[in-house]
Amino acid sequence: MWKPSAFGSLLFAVGLSAHAAGADEALLGCWRSQQVQVTLADQSHNDQNGDCVSEYDAEFVRSRCSGASGQTGTLSAWQRVGQDTLRVTPLDPSTRAAKGAPSELRYRIEDRWLMIERQLPAGVAGAKQPRILKSVSVRVRPDAGGSTANCTPRGESKLRVGRAPASSLALSLPAGWEPVLIDPYADERLRPAVNTSLFIGAFAPVGASVSQSKPARMVLVLDDVRYGAKPVQARDFGTVKQRFVAEMGAAKLTCDEPDKVCALLTEASGNQAYTELLNVNGRVAIITSTIVGAKGDSLSVLRDAAQTFASRLRLDNSN
Repeated sequence: MWKPSAFGSLLFAVGLSAHAAGADEALLGCWRSQQVQVTLADQSHNDQNGDCVSEYDAEFVRSRCSGASGQTGTLSAWQRVGQDTLRVTPLDPSTRAAKGAPSELRYRIEDRWLMIERQLPAGVAGAKQPRILKSVSVRVRPDAGGSTANCTPRGESKLRVGRAPASSLALSLPAGWEPVLIDPYADERLRPAVNTSLFIGAFAPVGASVSQSKPARMVLVLDDVRYGAKPVQARDFGTVKQRFVAEMGAAKLTCDEPDKVCALLTEASGNQAYTELLNVNGRVAIITSTIVGAKGDSLSVLRDAAQTFASRLRLDNSN
């Protein structure tokens, strides 16, 4: 049975090693994993991601991931065997001898994004056996001097706890805010809101998360996986906005811009939630600002909090 905990080993075996391919100059350089979608035999799927990068040169690809047990890496050789087909061979990093059978996969480069698809071996029969792996990675630009020293996993986040999959989106902590260090999978307030999204973090005004187990004000930042292992480009964002409006129901739409949509939801109890969806590096980021027990219209307070994190996301992911 497929389990999220198997993500790391599967990604190396059939995902990141696959990134090793390409007699195609467009493949050369560094790519950061954004989303991996595994389709199971019963046609359901699991959406995952790891804190991983893959760096191609003319012969090899070096893939590195950071996880709970530290950083791990693989080395593979590649060969382009068709216009959109790669053959990759895992290597022993010390001897560079082949240490596994080669595999083939389909790939496509679209602007700044690399998309890969592989049919997985049938293996053991069962409805939950993985059958197809799709991944999307974004190019990591060299620094001003042309160095690829920034081709590294981001490392352990200080903004969240728990084993929820890592988002590729960087976020630094805005002044006046602190992380609410609660595992979203173990918290009845956060779990329904996070659902299958990649959890970036939950935040409260400084001091609130210490003095209250459930702060009255909170900002939740997520990376939405529902659009699949592919980039959401500007031309696609209209569909994202339409879905958002349909899902928000009775909420009041407060902005509609080419790369952003916003809405305010007020419950009968007076609790309010303001949500912004924005396009960041081909990802749909969801920022929700909430107030419990608010009196009167709190739109300006909620909006200012959400926009603080939206601005930070854009700034931290500008390269």
